[in-house]
Amino acid sequence: MIWAGRATAALIVAAACAACALTAAGYVLPTVDAPGPADVIVVLGGFGPPRAERAARLFAEGGARRILVAGAGDCEAIRDMLVARGAPAGAIDTECASRSTLGNARQAVPMLAGARSAILVTHWYHQRRALACFRATAPSIAFASASVRRDLPRWRLGWTGESKAVLAEYAKIAWYALRYGIVAWGAPATPSP
Repeated sequence: MIWAGRATAALIVAAACAACALTAAGYVLPTVDAPGPADVIVVLGGFGPPRAERAARLFAEGGARRILVAGAGDCEAIRDMLVARGAPAGAIDTECASRSTLGNARQAVPMLAGARSAILVTHWYHQRRALACFRATAPSIAFASASVRRDLPRWRLGWTGESKAVLAEYAKIAWYALRYGIVAWGAPATPSP
């Protein structure tokens, strides 16, 4: 019976930690959106339609003259969505091989040759780690972020249908710091090979 009490206590503690993490997510995970004019818009793969929509709006508003879609899985679908929303096919490049955020950065950066600035389009909870990866991989390029975000109070952002992704993001931030030395808060680090 003692083990049942300990298991119950562990579940209660885990649930409380998850509740705190979800409530804090809107305050600690996003960065300030600063999508001023840039040389290129980089759309990260995953959750394609809202990211394509955000990138298409930025492009239409003059955010950049080039778009790079990075990431395996929905790369071509995002490209097609961008074209359907008015971006010229000739302004869009794709990198469809990478399977992680660091892979996005490592594969996309060579395709950003000549760019001095870029806007990363991703979901609000992914912004901090994505920016850290790209800044560590290409410190000579000024990266800003434009997030896909719901119009909710910050304390409620983690309590949406994205709760699993939000909780996973905390684990990914810790893993990237431990494995690659890429710290989502603080100065950009150089990723290890």
